[in-house]
Amino acid sequence: MSYCAPRGIPYSVFMGRAVAPGEAEWLEEDTVLAVEWQRLQDQTCAGCGHPLAECMDEAVEYEVESRTCFACQAREQTEKALLAKDNADLTGRKLIVMKVGRRELL
Repeated sequence: MSYCAPRGIPYSVFMGRAVAPGEAEWLEEDTVLAVEWQRLQDQTCAGCGHPLAECMDEAVEYEVESRTCFACQAREQTEKALLAKDNADLTGRKLIVMKVGRRELL
């Protein structure tokens, strides 16, 4: 549903149902699934993805773990280097991250 609902695609159609001429595009089951999916989205924090009832409760404790995405790190380092070089204009420029191999870690 996370693909179908935002795009307005009935789940049954996404799963392969062919809509016959004169037949309703949305089945009752499709509507129920879409409404339930939206209800769950409305009850979830857009920032952390946890249920609002849980993450808005001051009695619940959380811990945060820091992780590094090395692909994002390489992109951000390249962006900083480009900006530092004569104040390069990055307007409209997209930095594409491509995997080129693996390093041997010691």
